Parts: sequence; structure tokens; C-alpha cells
Amino acid sequence: MSKKLKDLQGREVVIGIFNYKPFMLLEYERQPTVYDRAQGKTEVFIDGTEVRLMMLFCELHNCTIQVDTTETGDWGGIYSNGTGYGLLGMVLDRRNDYGIGGLYFWYEAYQFMDMTHFIGRSGVTCLVPAPHHLISWTMLLRPFQPMLWLCVMVCLLLEILGLCLTRRFEHWTRAQTWVESLRFGFGSALKLFVNQSTSYITSSNSLRTVLLASYLIDIILTTVYSGGLAAILTLPTMEEAPDSRQRLYDHKLIWTGTSQAWIATIDERSADPVLLGLMEHYRVSDAAQISDYARSEQMGFVVERLMYGHLMVDDIYFALTAAFVPRLWPHLEAYNNFIMAWISSGLDKFWEWKIAAQYMNAHRQNRILASQRLNLEIGPVKLGIDNIIGLIMLWCFGLICSLLTFMGELWHHKQVKMPVP
Repeated sequence: MSKKLKDLQGREVVIGIFNYKPFMLLEYERQPTVYDRAQGKTEVFIDGTEVRLMMLFCELHNCTIQVDTTETGDWGGIYSNGTGYGLLGMVLDRRNDYGIGGLYFWYEAYQFMDMTHFIGRSGVTCLVPAPHHLISWTMLLRPFQPMLWLCVMVCLLLEILGLCLTRRFEHWTRAQTWVESLRFGFGSALKLFVNQSTSYITSSNSLRTVLLASYLIDIILTTVYSGGLAAILTLPTMEEAPDSRQRLYDHKLIWTGTSQAWIATIDERSADPVLLGLMEHYRVSDAAQISDYARSEQMGFVVERLMYGHLMVDDIYFALTAAFVPRLWPHLEAYNNFIMAWISSGLDKFWEWKIAAQYMNAHRQNRILASQRLNLEIGPVKLGIDNIIGLIMLWCFGLICSLLTFMGELWHHKQVKMPVP
């Protein structure tokens, strides 16, 4: 490195900047301040993980930092004709020397500008709606798996068949018809299944044995079912939350951010079908709209996971971050060496945690972290119709079946001209 590059003698390095914590931030009530080219005043305080990196570099090489706050909130992009907009466009036009803010390795921008070594890792994830309690009429069926319910039905059919055959061929009473035997087997099996006694008096040891075996099987089944239902009603069951990339895709949930740059890194030619599907559900909204949606809409909101942060089960995607500088920027080699020394020292981790603790809302950060763990301590909850809808439907089904059976008996007795007992 030449002596001129080691000592820049106060030469200005212009940083394009807007508020995007913890990478870069602006404040107008702190000291010391730097010169803002957009306002022509020395009244803005700057900080951030990537800003501090350049500030420390300028301390070592005797350069002066100035900022340009013309762009208020968009990273921007580069068009195929070599023009651009936003922060990237300002670097491309050489109005700024240093473009930062968690910028990824964008190939479109690299065709017209230079990039530094990677500064960190950034993942794009989402804040999604919390899962709701799972309450439906199918709750009565949930203690048993479908295969187990099939086994229960087969068991009941075998009980009906056993009772029917035993009643049909027992020798202690007059011979029973098949219809009478089937009616006895069906009624007795259902009564035993719901722990009800039968009015039939039997003196046949074979029928007594079948009845006892059926009762023992039914009492075991009903006890296991009652325990499973009690556990389901006692422990709250939550619906599946779209808290991973695959589940976010399966739920077809709309997710939103403040810029198209959130999905600009995704290469449609090599992305998997899940990622392409997520791109179709992405919407661009301004900060005011996102604030309103957070209170009223069932949708996801983009959040950036830093290198040493934790948020969701997985990322929608992740990429390495870098800074963009004009083509043939003379300080690029020295700055890259400085970045590698900074990362090797561990200061990247320390600065990230310190700046997040100093400038970002700690309560909000803690709530985001706590959202990863399901909170079941919700206290007493008033029961509603949803809690007993399954029982009500079963009760209504029984009433309808009883009414239809009664009407059928009336019709049957009228046809055979028998008095109704």
C-alpha cells in the first residue's frame, strides 16, 4: 500500500445512509455529528455495525466521513442499461463512496460496481400469526387414530356377530329367529359399549361368557377413550403455525415487506418450488400499511435475522452481506484486509449485540424471541359453544335417529295392523 493510501489527509468518504438498525442509524439529538451533504449541515449522528466499520477504518487512515441522507428508505437496484436508483444508484453515480445496509451479493449490481469481502450473514424470515386453539366437532374423534377407530368398529361387529350366533343357537329358550337374534346382538353390544345393562335375562352359560367377554373389552376401550378425551380437553391443542418455510408455503400465507429488495436475491432459475411459491405470495407495503396490517390481517411480516440472532425455526433464505463501492475504488484492497482483521478479532459479534442493546427496542426484541416458544399459561378461559359443539352434534344425531326409528315403528305397525305397545 502506498503512503498516500495509508494517510488520506482528511479526504472525504461519503456514506449513503438511512435508518436500518442495527446496520446503520441516524439521530439528530446525539453528539458527535457529521456533515450531511443532503442538508448541507453538520447535525446528524450516525452509528451501526457497518457504519462503525468505516468509522474505524477512517481513524486508521485519516479520512473524514460524510453522509448523504437523500435516500430515506430504499436500497434500490440497478437496471440493465447501467442506471440505478436508491442507495445502489447513488453509489453507481459516484455520489456516494460506500453503500451499506445489509446488502447482499447481487449479481446485477456487481456488473457495474465493486463489492467488499463479506461482512456478515443475514437471513430473511417472517413474523407470522400465532397458532389458535384447535377446537372443532372432530375433537370427539381425536383420542383414537383412524386405524384404531377401524379396529374398534371391527371389534363391535365381532361382538354383535358373537352375541347373535350365541343367542340364535342357545338351548335354554325357544328357538330365536335370525332377526330377533340380530336385534339382540346389536342392542346388547351398543349398550355394553356405553356401559349400559341389558334387560335380557339369560340362563345360558355360553351367552353369559360372551356377554362377560364383550363387557370386559368394552370397559377397557371406554376407559382408554375417556382418558384420551380428558387429556385433550385438559391440555390445549394448537393448530399448526406457519413458522417454517415449508409450512409458510403450505398455508399460502401472504407475507409483506417494505421493498422488492427482500426477494431480489432469489434466483428464479435455480430456486426450488417452495421458494418460488413464497415469491408469488410476497407483497410490497409501506411502513404505515404494515403497522395497520399487524393489527388486522392474518399475514406474515419480513424480519431480518442477524448472524448471531435467533428468531424462527428456519430462514426463508439467507445470504452473505457486503458493502458496495464504485468501480476501481482505490481503498478496496485495504478495506478488505481491514474487514478480515475485524471479523477475526470477534468484534462483529460484540458490535452486533451492543448496538442492538443500545439502540433497538429491548421489549420488542424479547417479545420476538419469546414468540418462538408456545405459551400455554393462558389461565382460565370461558367455555364457548365451540368447546361442546361435538357433543351437541352427537346429541342432535341421536335425537334424529330416535325420531326416525319411532316413525318407522309407527309405519311398520300400521302396515301389519298391530297395536302399538
